[in-house]
Amino acid sequence: MLVDVAVNAPLRAGDRAFTFAVPEALQDRVTVGLPVRVPFGRGHTTGFVVAPGTRTDRPLRPIAGVDERLPPLPADLVALALWMADYYVCSVGEAIWAMLPPPAAAARARAAAEPLGTPPAADGMPAAPETGREPPGHGDGTAPVGAHLRRDPAARIALIADGARFRGYEEALRWLGDGDRNAIFLVPEVSQAEALTRWIARRSALATVVMHGELPDAERWALWRRISSGGVRIVVGTRLAVFAPLPRLGLIVIDHEEDASYKEERAPRYHARRVAEERAARSRAALLWGTPAPSAEVMREVLEHRALAVVVPQGRPPAVVLSSARSERGRPASLIGPRLEEGLRRVLPRGRAILFVPRRGFADFLLCRECGWVPRCPRCGVALTYYAGQRRLRCHLCGREEGAPQLCAHCGGTQLRPRGVGTERVERAARRLFPSLPVYRLDAAAAPAEPQRQRIWRRFGRAGGLLIGTQLLLRGVGQIDAAVVGAIGADSLLHLPDFRSAERTFQILRRLALLAREEMIVQTFDPSHPVLQALAAQDAAGFYRQELDLRRQFHYPPYRTLINLVISSPTPEEAREVSGQFAAAIGGGDVLGPSPAPLARVRGRYRFQVLVKERDELAARRSLTDLVRSRPVPRGTKVVVDVDPVELL
Repeated sequence: MLVDVAVNAPLRAGDRAFTFAVPEALQDRVTVGLPVRVPFGRGHTTGFVVAPGTRTDRPLRPIAGVDERLPPLPADLVALALWMADYYVCSVGEAIWAMLPPPAAAARARAAAEPLGTPPAADGMPAAPETGREPPGHGDGTAPVGAHLRRDPAARIALIADGARFRGYEEALRWLGDGDRNAIFLVPEVSQAEALTRWIARRSALATVVMHGELPDAERWALWRRISSGGVRIVVGTRLAVFAPLPRLGLIVIDHEEDASYKEERAPRYHARRVAEERAARSRAALLWGTPAPSAEVMREVLEHRALAVVVPQGRPPAVVLSSARSERGRPASLIGPRLEEGLRRVLPRGRAILFVPRRGFADFLLCRECGWVPRCPRCGVALTYYAGQRRLRCHLCGREEGAPQLCAHCGGTQLRPRGVGTERVERAARRLFPSLPVYRLDAAAAPAEPQRQRIWRRFGRAGGLLIGTQLLLRGVGQIDAAVVGAIGADSLLHLPDFRSAERTFQILRRLALLAREEMIVQTFDPSHPVLQALAAQDAAGFYRQELDLRRQFHYPPYRTLINLVISSPTPEEAREVSGQFAAAIGGGDVLGPSPAPLARVRGRYRFQVLVKERDELAARRSLTDLVRSRPVPRGTKVVVDVDPVELL
């Protein structure tokens, strides 16, 4: 008897799974999903049986024994891991170990107290998971969610709404409670998972637990065993909760399905939304995408009638005004233009206003006006961000910090001036305009952790004033709306070298607009840009049609699978040579490159990029699998295969 066993080894180590002989004493015990100890290299390691083995002429070593520390892996997760190996160009073992807590903690977990499954006690968190506002009542149009689920228990539904989508989730909970199905609710962040768990507890008696990577390893194992034993009905969590070993899976909900946090940046670099779609299809489970600003992938499913759309209009939407920054060039220190200033003065100091700025820091970089020199990170090659309050320069890629120079290192000049706009700079301008007003800053420097961000939101909600922030305005929990929301510098998002830049900018600005009660003012150098025009016209359908037409025309996702191959090395010559070899050998797709990556040097490593637009399903990925397994690369050179990348920087 032979079996294939997946061990936690990368694809370049050899086969996706390795074949072993089964000793006679174990033949009655060995089944798919069983954890076993196998000889590997000079020692032994743990693996999982994933399939019957194929007879070969090579001598095969026997399984050493069963690894009693670990529970068996459910057969549906084994099948999902085999699919992931094909889809994401990784070994089966890498896919399985992405699902599991670290094995070293498994023995400790047996003695650990099991999580109770009751949600954390209320700690001042808002009643609704995101905005602090309870969603509207049942007259809001979400009733079809329950009707669709009763009619088709494997329905695929895009619930496009802001806070009102939670009424759709409530209908899904009632449908779930009427049978013996179990559910997974995915959210982008840990704080949202905890808030959503409390929200579910107020509406359902079904046993619910929270699952995320910040739990202690032993607790994660205890939770894994409890879920797989059938003691849990609902698992709420971040992206790894998509692998919760729930029996009788009947529903997967993906809240804010467009969020980039669902993408894992370590091998096997899966996207939880795509994995959830596959797992739901294999389990004949219902799938519910919830979002106020859908991804292009979900909109294609809706437009091509593979998914239903339940759209809940947002009551009376705020007016969106495009203010041309070009017409304000003559004004000194015109970070906040006249139209935006007028809007702020209309609601302040008595009310609340929010300003969005894409980047933190004071300015994007320092520039010598005498010779053009810009201080750059010696490890990454990018311009160092300037923080005026600390007179420091910081690299946002590797974290390097240094003091801001007084003189130009190239010509010795004294005319070093900040260029670009960051949250610190806008904060300084706002304090000059409104000297007696409370002004808060919400970015990774001012509030690096979620509790600090929640404190800022609470202070803003109590005292009012002006809140200035990056995309953290849209993350976590506890958001408070404002009469006026402004956006400064959104042009920098529109013109990133990434095919998703238009989609991402539209999603960010649309979600920001949902925080505005009266008006959103977008200060821009390009008010005629189609993304901004669609936003101002409240024409989301028109934006997605145009964006999908462009994606189809240029063979980008969701019409072709895109593979981003990044080769990095300590020397640029080596990175260029290896990337050229891979580009020449890849089959099954249209190959772009090799070329230096947009971020061409990070932490002292030079990066080259090869993009592959796959022509036929899995064709290019099978070619890449063979290349990664068979083609040696120089020591120190790293090859990263990223399928369905969320960004190309």
